[in-house]
Amino acid sequence: MTDHEQEYAKMARQVYRTLTDQRPQWEARSPAMVADFEQLNNFLQSYDEVSNRQGDKSAKEPADARDQAEQAAEAAAGRIVRGFRVLQLSVHNPGLAEVASYTPDVLNPLHGQELLGALNTIASAADGASALLANEGVTAEHIKTLTDAVAVYEPLASLNNSTAEQGNSLNSTARQVVKGLRKVLRRLDTRMDNLRDDVPSLGQAYNDARASAEAGDLTEGEKGPDGGIGRAAAGNAFGPESKPGQ
Repeated sequence: MTDHEQEYAKMARQVYRTLTDQRPQWEARSPAMVADFEQLNNFLQSYDEVSNRQGDKSAKEPADARDQAEQAAEAAAGRIVRGFRVLQLSVHNPGLAEVASYTPDVLNPLHGQELLGALNTIASAADGASALLANEGVTAEHIKTLTDAVAVYEPLASLNNSTAEQGNSLNSTARQVVKGLRKVLRRLDTRMDNLRDDVPSLGQAYNDARASAEAGDLTEGEKGPDGGIGRAAAGNAFGPESKPGQ
């Protein structure tokens, strides 16, 4: 797994601990948030399983063929989407609005058939607007790079997709699990935005956790603001512990 994946998982673990500490505050106001909270824990457990399976492999080692294909396709799509976004600045075209919306932040959590659908949408739109894109520096070679990348990724897209979505399969790769973490954290971000006015200190604690990649920032047993129950009272609710090097 890459350094980026490790750092992202550290941050997600810190978010989980903070939300556990503050659970009396947010659960009373947003009971539906419990499902996302539990899914976050599932993905963290899955990440630990992947980490243990990989053992002491170097973080610099290449990912498997599917992950490499996925990364290449997302990178190729990103170049074309940037061109579409510039085009939208000049003349807004509702027909291209969907393609222009596929920023890296939107594409990154997608996986398997869901990602493949977005990539095909981008490639098809690029073929139809190649002349316009050329004016913004998107060349025929850029479009071909995406088309080729999609062709490589397509036969790999369905592998272990359903188990990755559940966040609990040993067959999941680190990249799949981090994509799952991104998706659930985006949901939590939206829920927290709705709670900030009611409990500002809760929003700040969440922000601090989101900004941190260090799992040890939260003092064990420390009570959080607004009556957080703390680690001592929460016990196993804090979920998987970080391991040395995480």
